[in-house]
Amino acid sequence: MPTLHVGASTHLGGLSVFPVWTDAPSVSGLDTGTAAHVQVDEREGSPVVGELVLKNRGAKPALLVAGELFEGGWQHRALNNDILLVPGQQLVASVSCVEHGRWHGATAQVRRSRRASMMVRSAQTISDEDDRQSQVWQRVSRYDTVFGASPTASYVDHLNRRAEPEVSGGSGFDGEALEAELAAGIRRIRPLLGQRGVLIGLGGRLAFVELFASTSGLRRHLPGLLEAAAIDAALVPPEPTPGRRARRFVGKLARAPIGGELGADAGSGHALVSRSVHHEIRGLGWDDQLLHATVFNRRHPMMEVA
Repeated sequence: MPTLHVGASTHLGGLSVFPVWTDAPSVSGLDTGTAAHVQVDEREGSPVVGELVLKNRGAKPALLVAGELFEGGWQHRALNNDILLVPGQQLVASVSCVEHGRWHGATAQVRRSRRASMMVRSAQTISDEDDRQSQVWQRVSRYDTVFGASPTASYVDHLNRRAEPEVSGGSGFDGEALEAELAAGIRRIRPLLGQRGVLIGLGGRLAFVELFASTSGLRRHLPGLLEAAAIDAALVPPEPTPGRRARRFVGKLARAPIGGELGADAGSGHALVSRSVHHEIRGLGWDDQLLHATVFNRRHPMMEVA
């Protein structure tokens, strides 16, 4: 891991957002988010729940990040691991279904640079494919208690409808007031000069760190990342995460190795993984550069497997 520097946070109910800087070299010349011209389709002939076909139709290498949502098709999916596609490259990507109750529709998927939440993404780190998919569905269903049941058990439905939550009693969560605060606060958050990542706290505890190879990469993904973090904030106490906890966690990452190969098809990149008792790192390497990394706090309650 490169050296990380954590700045002052923004607290929005149970969501805390800290800017992160790093001394790692910046990498340019990549497209990511909605700037990446990547076509996403169902498998030809017979769609497969855990697979989608990706093709880079752009002129630059395209970075797709774990948890990125592909909406539409036969059902909404989320990408399981980071992928780098050079121009013209095509592969069959590993994905998780985030819509249990639908299996019909069009062949094409839509990319809007939206993300699965930390609770859903942590289930995507499970190695066993069947258990992973089961856990993703279980975690999507947890949002029913706050936002109401989705007709197709869809995470995207919850993401779209979170502005009008149905709050269960006893949670200590003022739905309308907190949603208004979150929405307004998230719109105000912009990457600072040189910022390359964010550290997210949920319910007073550090949840994850996400790093990009450039400020422009962070800028492309930050709105979707914060939107996803806000949906998790509806499930936790409205407590801010103290800066000392954020810095203590980052301090434990110093010199952490991330050279292990995940074994997933990452296109022209290398899917990286590292785990300790404190954290799990998932990332993407390209030659000797780190293009993207997510560091999960393994001790956060949302990382627990149900």
